[in-house]
Amino acid sequence: MPNYIAHACGVVEPDYTYSNSKEAFLTSIERGYEFIEVDLDTTRDGILVASHDWESFNINANQAELQDSMLSLEEFKNSVIYGKYTPITIEEIVDTLLKYPNVAIVTDKISDITIIDKYFSEIKDRVYVESFSIEDYTQLRNAGYHAMYSNQIVDLFPVIIENLVDGNTRIDFIVNSTNDDFQEINRIKCLMPFKIAMFSSNSADFINEHLGIDIDLIYTDYYNPSDSSFIK
Repeated sequence: MPNYIAHACGVVEPDYTYSNSKEAFLTSIERGYEFIEVDLDTTRDGILVASHDWESFNINANQAELQDSMLSLEEFKNSVIYGKYTPITIEEIVDTLLKYPNVAIVTDKISDITIIDKYFSEIKDRVYVESFSIEDYTQLRNAGYHAMYSNQIVDLFPVIIENLVDGNTRIDFIVNSTNDDFQEINRIKCLMPFKIAMFSSNSADFINEHLGIDIDLIYTDYYNPSDSSFIK
């Protein structure tokens, strides 16, 4: 599989990261990314949109006085990220993915099968979801999504052992942080081989050392797949 995931939709310009914007999403596709991470959150009126969280969205949209207040869909669409970029809704994300069948979406904020299935059922074979419980992982995997077990779950090693012994749902994909202990990761992989997606790095040295060896996919901001270089 391709090795790079465009972090928070990727970047248009190096100085503007984590925008989760329409421009970043489309630019990452143009650059040749086949995996694009989109942070998802819900508006006040219950619509899924691209946002890491409301506090950071409001800061990036120059409306920090709103703090962590949830916006309505209309307020979200009328906001401007970093004074230049366009917020993107779930409908726009899905419509774009339908136009580009080689592109997959990765998300790490919502793993509730009822919410995921409401929006992504048409393209579930191209949806990678970081799951925050074994129940969510099992339901997503059984429904045909690519479930990725989160490193944010406490005591990952005992959970892997229990899963290995139980055998009901094999954990074959884990999301880890670059701060994690590679020795611990490899110790677990000796018991149960699985793929690892790791966030995040823009270091060519780190990526060359670990990608394809300890890890399978890397979340990154500045990599350009079209010429195998880093934008920044």
